[in-house]
Amino acid sequence: MTLVNKRFFVAFVPLFAFFMLQTESLVIAQETGSHVHGLTELNIVVVNRDLQIEFVSPAINLLGFERESTSPEETELLNEVVSKLQTAEWLVGNTLDNCQMSTPVFEAPSFGGHEEHEGHEGHEDEFETHADFRVQYLFNCLSAPPAEIVVTAFDHFNGIEEISARWIVGRQQGLSQLTRGNTLLSLD
Repeated sequence: MTLVNKRFFVAFVPLFAFFMLQTESLVIAQETGSHVHGLTELNIVVVNRDLQIEFVSPAINLLGFERESTSPEETELLNEVVSKLQTAEWLVGNTLDNCQMSTPVFEAPSFGGHEEHEGHEGHEDEFETHADFRVQYLFNCLSAPPAEIVVTAFDHFNGIEEISARWIVGRQQGLSQLTRGNTLLSLD
């Protein structure tokens, strides 16, 4: 990514944030710190030959749980998910193979232990943890990124039921709802 494009991305973030605030109730849930199980968010910005995709999902969509792992199998699953998210192939297949990818932001849940205290023993079911994955992928492409992207996330994570995709391309913006039956994201 050239220095000019990096500056554009930095300048574009406030505009993208404003756009996101203009969308409906999904943003309200995000602002209050809550999240919806089954729902995943994609925020996409295209500038010339550069494409930025931010992926945000409750951990339960990817892991099946939102707590510290309780078995070696769950620990292995967490490690596999983290490894899978390091590349974008699980999300967009080979659609962006002609692009160089980097991941400047990678946030995986850090599950803290829950301490027992007086009057709380035996009430583990009352303790709820909400944890999210957040990954930002940057693609510098040899040519303009495609106007349509088949989102393959549903093939990799059964907990994802719907993807809310917000996008900005040039002076256009849009919102698309993707499901297992509708995986084509059109950026025009």
